[in-house]
Amino acid sequence: MDTMPRHRPTSDRRSPGDPRGERRSLRSTVFEAMHELLGSHDWPSVTMSDVAKAAGLSRQTLYSTFGNRQGLAQAYALQLSETFAGEIRDSIIRHPGQIETALNEGINGFLLSSRNDPLVRALLTGDIKPDLLRLITTEAGPLIERATEVLTPALSDSWMRIEEAQARLAASIIARIGISFISLPPNDPDQLASGLTEVIAPYLQKVIQVDVQG
Repeated sequence: MDTMPRHRPTSDRRSPGDPRGERRSLRSTVFEAMHELLGSHDWPSVTMSDVAKAAGLSRQTLYSTFGNRQGLAQAYALQLSETFAGEIRDSIIRHPGQIETALNEGINGFLLSSRNDPLVRALLTGDIKPDLLRLITTEAGPLIERATEVLTPALSDSWMRIEEAQARLAASIIARIGISFISLPPNDPDQLASGLTEVIAPYLQKVIQVDVQG
């Protein structure tokens, strides 16, 4: 018996408008459906048909957009990577002139957000899931690049005004470290965030182009 939730009719109707905005809206709808499904079902039991029905889309639309089930998982993981990196970006914006506070709070938010996401929980519980594990280990390049793209302007275009090449280097390091902890979450995110801040902050303080508070 199929016990997956059915929340939306599969009419696949979307109002006309900007194609790029429509694609973002479609992906957001699909990711929300996945998020809900993974809250009550383990990843191996979730099919493309389940996601399509929960999102109110046709299977054809889902396959056309994501290719296959692994493509869907990768797209979801990329969105998570962007969201997680956004935690650090937003913390930098909230704490002008306070590099250590901005890093500490942002990294901690990154770690907590990743640990609480249902796809990450699916990876860490139950049987080993090689397809998900590859996404954040041997095939993690796209996730690191997406997080780097979010973090680079947060360092170069914000109050920090770090030179572009140095900002990208720092962003890449932060992204690599953060994503590496998705598959093995720390027991104490606060402690890890403090430790990473102690390592990263001195470099940023050297290359930052404004006076900062400790």
